[in-house]
This record gives sequence, structure tokens and C-alpha cells, in this order.
Amino acid sequence: MDKSFQDISSGKMELFSSFFSALKSFISEMVLEGSKELRNIGMGDYTVLITSISEIKADLVIIGDKDDQKEINKIIPKVVKLFLKNKEVFLEWDGKRADFKVFDESLTEIIQSNKKLIGKASLIEKPETVLKSIWAHKLDLSDEEKQKLSKELETLKIELDQTENVARKLEILDRLLNLSENLKAEQEFINFQNKKKQLKDQLRDVKLKLRYYLERVKESVSEAVNSLGNKPINEGSYKEVYLNLYSFSNKLKLISLDDTWEKYREMANMLINKDDFSRDELSDAIQFVFKMKTDVNEYINI
Repeated sequence: MDKSFQDISSGKMELFSSFFSALKSFISEMVLEGSKELRNIGMGDYTVLITSISEIKADLVIIGDKDDQKEINKIIPKVVKLFLKNKEVFLEWDGKRADFKVFDESLTEIIQSNKKLIGKASLIEKPETVLKSIWAHKLDLSDEEKQKLSKELETLKIELDQTENVARKLEILDRLLNLSENLKAEQEFINFQNKKKQLKDQLRDVKLKLRYYLERVKESVSEAVNSLGNKPINEGSYKEVYLNLYSFSNKLKLISLDDTWEKYREMANMLINKDDFSRDELSDAIQFVFKMKTDVNEYINI
């Protein structure tokens, strides 16, 4: 779990989380080396204290001002004791971050009991410096490895610019973040992290619009069928169904990692070009729309 005791705007939380991601990667390497005692890592104006807690198969990582190291050492036993009192949260964890909210109040009390540890300074004030400090502890790649990863990075940057699908863009950015971390390219890493945040915002917007068009599809198809009366199915007006279903397929195309959006586009085209199809074909298309699930998450595969 990640826990910050500084006020960070939602717009900067993504970048803050990236520091934890970079730290986790480095810390994992340290753990694999078998060092289990308290470890200190200098990061310029900051220090990272890592304590292994074997009973819960986890590491406690605290980042703070380097001048506060003594104060941080005082609270470490309290935090460890808190975690050990709730071993089951860690040992039975099924991947849900919300499970760790049980610690929020107690952790806040522990930190606030030492006023010296609460300040206004933030890791994200000097992002390049912090990342450089973190990665200074990583082994350098060989020239051959750097060249190979740099080539892949440039290729993916071009692909990113040429890709419209938001889901695919996020996949590319995850790889670019990994490459820039391995290459210790601080500014590239920050730029990619900012782009990822923008894309996540776009993804949320697309999902909202997808939900709206799905609701309108269901409403408009019911209205179209109800207004038929005794008229045959091919004499109905399906313009509204078409417009909403077409828009739905457009939004789905932006975030789907496969071609499922195409079948909704096909059904939309059938409804607007109804005279080109038999009554049975038109009936099948309308039944298809009627049977569309109402939960928008059923259509999203990312």
C-alpha cells in the first residue's frame, strides 16, 4: 500500500505514485539480494528507510526529509507493531488496495504524534532530482543495452503519436515508463507519466460517454418498436437508434483492445439502411440491440 502524509492535489498524485513505483522496483532488487536489516537510501534532501517485516512477508518503506531520520526511526517500531497486530490483512490480501484503509486512522495518529514529521515540502517539487537520486543506486546498463532500449523507446514514441486507441496508448506508455526508468531518463519518465495521467482522464471521459450512449440506445430502440403499432418492422423509424448506436461504437473503438466495436457499427448501419435488408435480418438486428447488456463494464476489456 502507498500512504502520503502531505497534501497533494489529485492532478499531481499520478506523478507522486510514479516515485513509489520507481522505488518499489529498486527495493525489490535489494530484497532479492537477501539484505534483511534496516536499510537507508539517500535521495538528496530526502532519505528512504526500509524495514523488512518477515512475519507478514512485506517491507515497510518510509520516505522523509534526511534531517528527520532520527524521528522516523522512532515511529518505525510503532508502525511495525500496528501491522503485526493485523497480520491477516497482509497474509490474506487478495489484491484490493481498499483492504489497507483499515490502517489509515492509526497511521495518521502515529505520524501526527510527532509534529516534526509533518511539513509542507513535497517530493514532487523536484521530480527530476528525486528520480535521479533513486536511480543512482541502480546498476548502469552496458552501452549495448542502452542502445537497444533507446531504439525501442524512440520506436514506441512514434507508435504512440500514431495510435488513436486509448487502451493501446496506455499499454505503450507503460512500456515507455519502464524503458525510461531502465535508461535513467528522468525527464522522459516525467513526460510519459504526465501523458499517462492525461490519457486516464480521457479514458474516464470516454467511459462516461459510452454509458450515456448505451442508455440512449436502449431507450431509443424501445421507443422505435413501441411506435410501430401495427406497421411492419421495416416501416419503423430507427434514426435515433442508429445515431446512438453509431456513437456508442465510436467510443468503444477508442478504448477496446479488440474489434468488438465493429458488430455494433454493423448493427447501426443495418438500421439506417433498413431497406437493403429483409424483415428477418432487420428483426435480428433489433433483437440484438434489445439484448445488449445495460452494464457498460461488460463492453470494456481493459
